[in-house]
Amino acid sequence: MIVTRRRLVGGAVAAAVTGVFSTAGAGYYFAGELLGVDRTRDLAVRVLAVDGDEVTLSRDLDTTKPIELGLMWPEGAARLTTSARVDGDTVVRQVAERELGDLRAGLAAHVDYNVFSTDPKAAFGLDFATVPVLGELGDLPAWLVPPPGAERSGVWAIAMHGRGASRHEALRVLPTVAGAGLTTLVIGYRNDPDAPASPDGYYHLGDTEWRDLAAAIRYARENGATGIVLLGWSMGGGAALTALSRLPVADAALVRGVVLDSPVLSWDAVIDFQAALRHLPAPITWSAKRFTEWRGGLSLAGLDQDPGELTVPALLFVDEADQLVRTDRAHAYASARPDLVTLVSTRDGGHVASWNVDPQGYAAAVTTFLDRVA
Repeated sequence: MIVTRRRLVGGAVAAAVTGVFSTAGAGYYFAGELLGVDRTRDLAVRVLAVDGDEVTLSRDLDTTKPIELGLMWPEGAARLTTSARVDGDTVVRQVAERELGDLRAGLAAHVDYNVFSTDPKAAFGLDFATVPVLGELGDLPAWLVPPPGAERSGVWAIAMHGRGASRHEALRVLPTVAGAGLTTLVIGYRNDPDAPASPDGYYHLGDTEWRDLAAAIRYARENGATGIVLLGWSMGGGAALTALSRLPVADAALVRGVVLDSPVLSWDAVIDFQAALRHLPAPITWSAKRFTEWRGGLSLAGLDQDPGELTVPALLFVDEADQLVRTDRAHAYASARPDLVTLVSTRDGGHVASWNVDPQGYAAAVTTFLDRVA
């Protein structure tokens, strides 16, 4: 068969067009994965047996970790101790506390690093009030937690959870912060289930969420705060740094320090890391970045955190087993500012799991930091 040049060129063009559309489609999809608000959980863990304070679970990477974990299912939650006894395809864990619901065989569940699933009073006996913080999209729910003893000279902590998480993410550190004498405001923000949705229904990777943190800072100032320490997990950590660079001068001057747990210091780097884990070719990665910027109306480069712009002390937690945010950025960030950044590194936990690996060490580091800045 003789193949004409026209057919060859036509076939090449068709293949190129198909490749372009395939690359664009994949990029569009992955951008949606990053920006989309999806709170469904993969209930991949099976509860196989319950015997007193022991629960037998299906084995996976997380259920075998000898760290404190939360076991969550649609109707309930339990806290698991560090004990993990592996037996073939199963693992036996010790139950520290049944927080909610009926723990029984046959449940489909997931494990979570947020080991507390109730509220400050139920978890730790800390009095609190749920207060509305007026943001640009409406009222944002927040827990206002006064310290059980004397307040430390009007200094407040404001805690901001990560993407797809909730206020429960801050519960692990609340006893430490309250014990240091700080009033704590644990905020919800746009796209939380009990907060206003963003107009386009997307997360914006801190590019708009920082404004909700700014609203919380105004709330604290208007209610007597004379100093503020920001606490942020994952995207909340990146948003805290973004807020520092964009706040009005008077509000920025209130901030005495930041505590960051597995913070996103570069979304560009996060996308590269996730693309590498998924073996995505470079054109799809590039396409995903461009569609993220276009669909989210943001600049990824504009969300890169420059250590040279840091103006307050920072306590930075990372875990070297983090499979969401590579830790090399955090190490470089800390190395660039040894005058301001204290880095605490743990191993074998995961993203936002430094507390779970070493609760006492985590609390000690936070206490030392607060004694210095507050």
